[in-house]
Amino acid sequence: MSGRLRLTKLVARDHEQAYDMIASHFSDPALMANRDAKTNQRKLGRVADLLPVTNTTDVLDIGPGDGTLLRLLAPRVATCTGVDPSAAAIERLTELLADIPNVRFSRGTVLDLPFPDGEFDIVVVNSVLHMLPSIADVRNGFTEAIRVCRPGGHVWVGELPFRPELDRGIARHLARHRREYGLRNLSRLLYHVYLRPIVRGEPLLLYPAQNQHVPREELERWCRGHNAEVTCCRHQELARESETRNDYLIRIDPR
Repeated sequence: MSGRLRLTKLVARDHEQAYDMIASHFSDPALMANRDAKTNQRKLGRVADLLPVTNTTDVLDIGPGDGTLLRLLAPRVATCTGVDPSAAAIERLTELLADIPNVRFSRGTVLDLPFPDGEFDIVVVNSVLHMLPSIADVRNGFTEAIRVCRPGGHVWVGELPFRPELDRGIARHLARHRREYGLRNLSRLLYHVYLRPIVRGEPLLLYPAQNQHVPREELERWCRGHNAEVTCCRHQELARESETRNDYLIRIDPR
């Protein structure tokens, strides 16, 4: 047992390399979503229920994690596409969702999506934009997501901080997390994301987390600049309202 608990460490230079490492070194695919599978399914199940989809809808998920949202939406829509910068993540996702014929994956980033204008009816950018290096990149990624969305379609921007999550220290951050998620969910997160991989002999992965934060009013100005309507949904998947993060459902002007 002592050999299994020997801690090794991986340090990624950026998120592309981090997801290469997660896909290559960890046995639990849910870690590509940085949470345990049960929490991820519940969280993304509520997102899926908010999206206005039909059997003719084409969906793009930018940064699909372990593919949970695509698996939930696939029976209800025409096509599902996931895009990720990591070749290793795409390979693993393709294997995980090989049983679903209307799901495909492409390599790319939210700053350079490999699709023409207006390709999708629904574009999901969940827990992605805040990890970009700068606010300019956040805005560019937001604009790129809107570019590939059809007029009359919707863009879901999930988990975009409106203030720094760690501005009151790590202890306050964990206390907030417990209050919003509940003690059981916080315990599951700590166990599945950190303790269980170490017990299994898997490494501790360190990678950059910029945690860019955008005031709600600023994002609403961005939407007005694209003639888009925005509805703010403050973290409906949590036990209580979030003190730090917003979700947004944005409708693109049908022109």
